[in-house]
Amino acid sequence: MDVQRRNALVFFGEATLFGVGVVFIGFTTVLPQFVSELTGSTVLVGLVIALAEGAWRAPQLAVVWWLLAARRKKPWLTRAGLVARPAYLVLGIALWVGAGSHPALTLGLFLVLHGIMFLFLSVDHMVWWDVFAKAIPAGRRGRVLGASTVARGVLAVGAGGLITWLLGEGGPGFPRAYAALFSLTGILLLLSLGSWSLVVEPDEEPVGRPPLRGYFEQLAAVLRGNRTFRSLVVIRLVSGCEGLALGFYPLLGTQVLGFSPAYIGVFAAVQTVGGIAAGLGLGLLSERAGIHRVIQVATAASASAPVVALLFLWTGLNAHHLLGLFYPWVFAAIGVSLSANFIGFANGAVELAPPGERGMYIGLFSTLSGLAVLPPVLGGWLLARTSYATLLALTASLVLLGHALSWRLGPIGGRASPRVRPGPTAPLQSRAPR
Repeated sequence: MDVQRRNALVFFGEATLFGVGVVFIGFTTVLPQFVSELTGSTVLVGLVIALAEGAWRAPQLAVVWWLLAARRKKPWLTRAGLVARPAYLVLGIALWVGAGSHPALTLGLFLVLHGIMFLFLSVDHMVWWDVFAKAIPAGRRGRVLGASTVARGVLAVGAGGLITWLLGEGGPGFPRAYAALFSLTGILLLLSLGSWSLVVEPDEEPVGRPPLRGYFEQLAAVLRGNRTFRSLVVIRLVSGCEGLALGFYPLLGTQVLGFSPAYIGVFAAVQTVGGIAAGLGLGLLSERAGIHRVIQVATAASASAPVVALLFLWTGLNAHHLLGLFYPWVFAAIGVSLSANFIGFANGAVELAPPGERGMYIGLFSTLSGLAVLPPVLGGWLLARTSYATLLALTASLVLLGHALSWRLGPIGGRASPRVRPGPTAPLQSRAPR
């Protein structure tokens, strides 16, 4: 088997196992319900999402600068993974042995382990995309990402059924249900790290680590010189306001619309099916029509979620009405959006980067779009002081604005788009990386 084919299969396996593992602690399904049962605080529900976003995004420019001089990036993800990926397994074991009877202790342990997982994910993210871009040719990346999205989606349908049973009336109840979910996540994340160990990283000459002042000048040059990249960041920030309501859709369903907590598993499964549907077509769409088209799909899907939820509130629909079957569309739309964000925004930053600047582009994009950490906390604060209707109306307005802006985004990739020429677009000669 040639190296490129092997790497494609290994990246497919790593991303699939990681993605299925994350389903068991779904940030828009399971974790909000867990924090709500543990504390009853809407602000803390938003904080959990914000902590994840901030912990992995904030350090990325520092990670890029540190790794510039590294000839091999793969070992850095391996080391970070050995620290971070067992985090949820540790939490699951703690719940099995009785930590759940002490809510304050459980909350503190959860926040620490949750934070550690995503703090080290900053290294994970940077290295993964850098090695992926080196190991997989540009014309095949969308296909690999799309195939992984479909595979983990199919597997996650079964995961959704298990979540439904664990959190339903016939399940083991709190905290054992969550102990099982966290444990499964930890095991699958460790298996994904095993798949990562099989990656063959192509050799690439390091460019040397510049002084910090020169490094920040180069970052500024990227923003000044690449209009499409600037637009990509702006659209991500505006459409990222979907985070205002992202953690509260399951709570709206179970606390206001009358859905049983067992439906959390249904919501997770439907979200997964949305991701499958997206993965089936968006990888090919990115290769043929361009990544900018994928981003337009992502922002449209993001906007539909708060619009549908708002219609339920305005019309008085609930779980007992026949049309209540349409509420899960909210989660299907989130699934489409998350898949499209992966194949679109993140992949777009990689596509726009010349080979010598991949780490810089990926880190700069992730750090700037990290301002999306604010909406989940603001959403919890706003919900505590107003209503679901106000929160959803604001979310819908902002995400629709992001969708409108996406139609002004320049071409990124695709057969009709000019390829980025090799070589730096910013002055890199003086400086000797996801």
